[in-house]
Amino acid sequence: ARAAKGLGGGIQLPTSMTDACELVMLNIDNLPPQRPPSSGASADSSKRPADLHSLINAVMSNGASLSSDSGSWYGRDGGEAWSMEVDNDAIVNDSEYVRYALDAKALEAATSIVESGEVDDNEALRFDGQRTEAASEAFSRIVSRSSTARSKHLADLGNQVAARLAWTLSGVQPSVDLMNAQALASGSMESLEKRSEANLDIFSQQYPLVPCCLSMEMTPSAHVESGKGSSSLTGISSSLANRTLTEAYMRSCGEDEANAATGAADAYDTSLNVFLSSIAQSCENADAKPNDINQKRAAAVAAASLPQQLSIVPSVAPGALDITGSLCDVSDITKKAADAAKKSSNKTFAASAAVHAAKAAADKRATQALIAIRDVAFQRSTASVRRDAVDCAVGLASGRLPASASVEANALKLVMNILYGKSADIADCILASATQELERSANYAIDNHARIEQANEEADEDEATAANPLKPSSDAEKEALEMMSKPVLLFMALCVRRPEFIVTLLQKGSREKADVLAKAVRTNMSKLSKAAATKHGAAKVALQVSDMVTETESALFLSFLDNMVQKSDKTLPSQDLIDACHTIQERKVGEDGEKDVRYIIPVLSGITRDELSRKIPDLVAADNEVFKKGLRRMSERLKAHALLFRDEPDKDSLHGMTLCEQIVFLHQLDFAAVGLPQKRYLDAIRVCLDDDKLFTDRVIMAALDYISGIFLAGGTKLPLAYMRTIILTCSKHESLHSWICHVLLPRLIEGKVYEDKRQWEGWMRCAKMLEDTGEGVSSLAAIEQLPEEQLKIYRKKYPKKD
Repeated sequence: ARAAKGLGGGIQLPTSMTDACELVMLNIDNLPPQRPPSSGASADSSKRPADLHSLINAVMSNGASLSSDSGSWYGRDGGEAWSMEVDNDAIVNDSEYVRYALDAKALEAATSIVESGEVDDNEALRFDGQRTEAASEAFSRIVSRSSTARSKHLADLGNQVAARLAWTLSGVQPSVDLMNAQALASGSMESLEKRSEANLDIFSQQYPLVPCCLSMEMTPSAHVESGKGSSSLTGISSSLANRTLTEAYMRSCGEDEANAATGAADAYDTSLNVFLSSIAQSCENADAKPNDINQKRAAAVAAASLPQQLSIVPSVAPGALDITGSLCDVSDITKKAADAAKKSSNKTFAASAAVHAAKAAADKRATQALIAIRDVAFQRSTASVRRDAVDCAVGLASGRLPASASVEANALKLVMNILYGKSADIADCILASATQELERSANYAIDNHARIEQANEEADEDEATAANPLKPSSDAEKEALEMMSKPVLLFMALCVRRPEFIVTLLQKGSREKADVLAKAVRTNMSKLSKAAATKHGAAKVALQVSDMVTETESALFLSFLDNMVQKSDKTLPSQDLIDACHTIQERKVGEDGEKDVRYIIPVLSGITRDELSRKIPDLVAADNEVFKKGLRRMSERLKAHALLFRDEPDKDSLHGMTLCEQIVFLHQLDFAAVGLPQKRYLDAIRVCLDDDKLFTDRVIMAALDYISGIFLAGGTKLPLAYMRTIILTCSKHESLHSWICHVLLPRLIEGKVYEDKRQWEGWMRCAKMLEDTGEGVSSLAAIEQLPEEQLKIYRKKYPKKD
């Protein structure tokens, strides 16, 4: 008899009739002395007969049934709607003696709703509200029983029933027992709306039980109440969330007019997004509460189940992988861990340990997300889904999707070491995605060109920035470079495997106003050049890329060639690379038929000195920047010998050219024979003297000393610009005044410099400059060493002061 009354919310009667009667009698004193007022009709119509039946109901419902009126049929889980009659005669005849009947008013209200299809009167409205409440609590009991069932099959059956009811009970709100799941679902849907700008109001109003089913197993209480501890959800594919997703997929398969009208056509995609967003929200809650063990356990189980969950769902929605990738955003917990590390007091030690443990757990969850993305790219048969998975992985590796530095590094390894080598189709998808990321960077650089330029102009340029042109000039440029370096490095890693795409990188970086992207490419160019040279051979790659680039990409291509050469003092450029650069120079002849010396500058340090002496005219003919770059490259491996002019026993034994040798060969250059104007010849020497950080006073002294020594030995005449250089040196390097006065000028007299009219004129001007410096250094001793005739000429031109 009690089975028809339901479980109730009050006292449960024992199975023994004697014990049940005693329990009822003992609780009579606990009932209120008067019937509580009714909330429905008049008091007369709402009173029920005071019999044993009503007394037992009052005891079982903690007195709640005393205040119910005749229209409130839903009490004790629906037991109030039924009446029970016992036929004593049937008992004697041993036939069916118990009959149950639905309350007349409840039946009348239900019939009215069914026939009219509307809730149009108070009784029907009351019935409809109580019907919804009954459905909600019945649904809650099924879910609760399924989650605690010992039998796997019984749990699966309960989940199947609950999933079907969640989609069937339209508009039924979850009960109080599902409050935790409802709160998690609400938070996940709010986050999903912000991320995808989707409106989920219609979905949540029409199917309020579905989000609860999807979020149920991610709540901390689910693991505590079920007693599963830290077990994973991956052991069963028949979980409540998976059964709910299966129901959604079945509903969305028939995209007919009925489904479109009810919103079932995209029910599966929305449900999957809500499910994944619930996992992300559970992980965010665990990061927000590092000390909540249950919350951490729930997040760990949810994230650990993610790879298998995505592998068994019928389909993967377009935006599902972006939500999965959001688990890699652990910036908040990383910041918390960094802040906690700065606090070293004993009071904060436990809190700091909890935060660091939470960060470690967040990193593990991010790894699970990457594994899930990998599995989707490998296992899904739909090309668009695999492409979405690749886009997500590339987005994480390139920094477009938020992630910590360690996760970005793992994503880069996933893309390059795992996904790329799986198949040609996936490799092509990776290249397409990486190209899109590079295009986004180029567009960003172009769109923000004016802002970054203005910031650079307003920023104060320090010496480090001036010395290193690749260093950012302002905070705005620094931020842009940091953002672009990730997609650039990703694309460079792909270029190492496919050198034919290097030209794409150079083209993107050479777009007009994409200066920041070009700077990012130059900053990381050494990594690409060295890796490509190691894998394919420097000469081969250089020739291959040179055939594809145009004049527009020449600046970045020259940077690529420049970084092909190792900067080690012990390793010279290979002869194959030197020959390749000469070949490129032959191919890149300008419209005027002149060869571009820029293409051989990278390998100048590996060319013999004898051959370099013949290339100096080409460098002098170029602009000053190219000229100075060539001089630096010739001497970069000979810094320890900068002050020496090396003896050359064998013509091909010496490579490169020291700074001293450069000054000597510049002075000895026959500019007229090579077709250079005298003005450019003299300007080239002046450029060297002006660069006193490279051509120091000691370098100039060594070069002038060597030239004067040859002149004194009678080997050659003094170069045309020799005395001009000494005069410029007197103006620039005061430290050499003493050496010039006491060594160089007398040596030139000894070599009879006065026999050359031009050089003699220069000698007199130099002697005059240093004759009376007022600093204790004077050329008077050298002047007095002149022969009598030349001394008279000097004094006639420059009379001695009294």
